Amino acid sequence: MIQNKRVRVFIGSGEASILERKTLIHSLRKTTQKPLDIYVFNGTHNSIELNDGEPYLAPMSLKIKYRNVTEFSLYRYLIPEICNFQGKAIYVDSDTICLTDIGILFDTPMSGYDFLAKKDAYTGTDLWGLSVMLIDCDKCRFDLELIMNEIDRGFYSLADFTGMSQAFLARRSYSIAELDPRWNVFDYWDRHTYLIHYTNLHAQPWKYQNHPYGELWFEYFQEAIESGYITAEDIKLSIDRGYVRRNLLKGNFSTVGSSVNTVRKAVSFLKPLLAENRRRLSIFHLPA
Repeated sequence: MIQNKRVRVFIGSGEASILERKTLIHSLRKTTQKPLDIYVFNGTHNSIELNDGEPYLAPMSLKIKYRNVTEFSLYRYLIPEICNFQGKAIYVDSDTICLTDIGILFDTPMSGYDFLAKKDAYTGTDLWGLSVMLIDCDKCRFDLELIMNEIDRGFYSLADFTGMSQAFLARRSYSIAELDPRWNVFDYWDRHTYLIHYTNLHAQPWKYQNHPYGELWFEYFQEAIESGYITAEDIKLSIDRGYVRRNLLKGNFSTVGSSVNTVRKAVSFLKPLLAENRRRLSIFHLPA
């Protein structure tokens, strides 16, 4: 495998995701030490942008593009081809924030696997979460035309393919290893989190107020504004087109939400203290 000196990161996105993807890109550039090559898939326009450059056409036929569940869901499978089947690459959904140097993930040994992904991502299923991936582009191949043909013939479903279920893997053998779960944490943050993924479409902080970890997103969003990377025109366009909530610039918490969050933090702080007090008191009630 060719050793990449630059960290290649591909972001799945669409036209409606401009603010979330720019906030993600800011977080990547802030936290990563090695030089980055950031490729943005814009599924709305079937295009790719490298390092904020001019868009160029993605190598996806319209026949395949129309099979996307989201605007960008199938674009991640183009990554090995775009990388000329050489080296490694990372894929990330746009509704995320990177809190740790992603070069650490990029340098993770592949150990002969095709890619790394989130294991047991969805409760009650055997599906993998491919919203963050580390891909061996030398080894991994995705023939989307063939796969879609097999879906149409009933060998497995589109969900089987995108989640790499056992039904799909029984026919198309990919070797998958477990991604360190800290690199794709769904809707939660603590000091161990490397990357937070805002998966709940009815709670994402740029669409709805009072996300319990929305302040984290707004911190990076505000920094991207102050640096000039997110422009006033980006924000106006996103609001006018309904991509984000109209009161976005008021931040994460409403008045009520802020009060509720204060109570939650107080309860969280007090819980271990109360538990310790109960433990100490119990000593005095032990049988003689």
